Amino acid sequence: MTHFSLALITISVLAACEYTPMYKVGASEQETNVTQAQCNTFAANTVPPMIITDRYPVYDNRDQIVGYRSEVYDVNEGRRHTAVRTCMQEQGFSRINVPFCKNEQLTGRDFTALQQSPPITDSVCAVRQPSGNHVLIDLNQSLN
Repeated sequence: MTHFSLALITISVLAACEYTPMYKVGASEQETNVTQAQCNTFAANTVPPMIITDRYPVYDNRDQIVGYRSEVYDVNEGRRHTAVRTCMQEQGFSRINVPFCKNEQLTGRDFTALQQSPPITDSVCAVRQPSGNHVLIDLNQSLN
């Protein structure tokens, strides 16, 4: 296994331990979603897709071209992501790392999702919902 592959696997495993949303203390889910939608629209309008198709020859064992393979990509995708992030930052949001709650922290206890974005403390963690969405809970605010 190459060093790059090992580093990529390590980063993937570490990334699975944290939720990394754009975050603003005091923002509601609705405010966050509206701001995200506005920034997505701004970025789409200012950095539209530029689709490029590259063709590469495919050779056989006699070094004869037997076909071509194509790769299609959007050269503006990175710039568009940067435009969204910059827009969100201008609205007071920043990227944060919130650890996922551990099973032992949740077992036998009921929590409700936080409605406003609180200051991040050691008692705040993220829970992955069956839908794939994430919510934040405060371990100090158990319902039972």
